[in-house]
Amino acid sequence: MRRRDEDAFRAFVAERQTVLRRRAFLLCGGWADGDELVQEALARVYVAWPRIGAGAHEAYTRRTMLNLYLNDQRKRRREVLTDELPEPATSDPDRELALTLAGLLDGLPEKQRAVLVLRFWEDLTVPQIAECTGVAEGTIKSQISRGLAALRDRLAEPPLSGALT
Repeated sequence: MRRRDEDAFRAFVAERQTVLRRRAFLLCGGWADGDELVQEALARVYVAWPRIGAGAHEAYTRRTMLNLYLNDQRKRRREVLTDELPEPATSDPDRELALTLAGLLDGLPEKQRAVLVLRFWEDLTVPQIAECTGVAEGTIKSQISRGLAALRDRLAEPPLSGALT
């Protein structure tokens, strides 16, 4: 990679690192898995950097992260989920919000989770999500609708009582 491209890549990573980590945390549900996702995505973006068009770096990185996340979820179908999230590696002012969101998103099907993160965290439109994922707009809309319905159901559930009498 040329020096100019490498400097541009480093500037991009420095500027977008926090956003990339938060996106990965919301997709993966944990800081460790999220950090691995960011690292793998940035390694692939680094290799492709000279070929990526000007102004398309953010979209290319988002798509790379999403593809890696969905591929990993297909491989991890046997993974056992727990109710406890690991402590974050660093302090983050949005920690409580992120933990609340991660708790609500936990257990949603991976495609619904990914579409909700892209729509409401990344603030992408339905056509942008469809372009990013390569899925029809109608499918994106139905995934958003089903995901929001599941989140509403979770928010409406009464909290479990700690003691049985």
